[in-house]
Amino acid sequence: MVIQLGIIGLSADQSAWASMAHVQAIKPGGPLAHQYKLAALATSKPESAKAAAEFHGVPVEKAYSKPEDMASDPDVDMVVVSVKVPMHKQLAMPALHAKKNVFVEWPLGANLAEAEEMAALAKKQGVKTYVCLQARLQPAFVKVKELVASGALGRIISTTVLGIDSSMIYLPEKARYINDPDSGASMLSIPVTHTLDAVLHALASEFSSLSATSTITHPSIAFNSSKGSKSAPEPRSGADNVAITGILTPSGAPLSLHYLVATPATPSTFQWTICGEKASLRMEGASFAVQMMPQKLFMAEAPRGGEQKGIYDSGEEGSG
Repeated sequence: MVIQLGIIGLSADQSAWASMAHVQAIKPGGPLAHQYKLAALATSKPESAKAAAEFHGVPVEKAYSKPEDMASDPDVDMVVVSVKVPMHKQLAMPALHAKKNVFVEWPLGANLAEAEEMAALAKKQGVKTYVCLQARLQPAFVKVKELVASGALGRIISTTVLGIDSSMIYLPEKARYINDPDSGASMLSIPVTHTLDAVLHALASEFSSLSATSTITHPSIAFNSSKGSKSAPEPRSGADNVAITGILTPSGAPLSLHYLVATPATPSTFQWTICGEKASLRMEGASFAVQMMPQKLFMAEAPRGGEQKGIYDSGEEGSG
């Protein structure tokens, strides 16, 4: 059975996340084209919806500007909500009320109350729901999970994650909403949580205890316009430096994670080290947004004296 998708947030802009992440997988010849088909789309305005339909080859009558209209379309099996976080609830609820299966990008809602309200309605309606924490399916993270589960590393002793980003010192004008503390979009809620989910999933672990510290080290932020100019600085509302430490169960191994925004004096990077009794792994990437970017994986085994060997490069296959 091919599942008919209606994607909210799919525009004619090829740089938009819905175009890059979802359509590429389900378009003819895509890896999921045998399972999913783009049946409808929705944007915020009729004009942009029509343009998107023409661009993506969707019938114009299946181009919507109201989520209620898509929710009532009998040809849509599942609704995908791929827009800014603060709009997730208002766009997902009509589909849930219509008893459609729903896929929502992470974070599910702008706050816990919104997430709980959507989850409660989905349970009441008896529909299938999905929250997109795709980093756990990145090929390098899948490889780590396979190696850990196989026992190749032996008992896990410790694991450490470091993420540095020098691009978020400024943000594009279209991302200004991220500086709104009520938006639900922040460094903590998006890149940190995507990474923690993928790390814990790969290690088949949860926290038995943890402590965390967050702070603002760059008190102001400016926004870049599409023409290259910068706005006047304004107060930064969310933490740009987050440190988390804890003990994992069932291994009892300590985990430490540190994510921070730096100036261009410090290159952006992602580094994850897993220390095992028999072998260790090191994952590297050029960005701490692991849910969007490829990584490389290296392994060192005790008999080799700690010499590291490259065993996987997801950049060779593209980001998952």
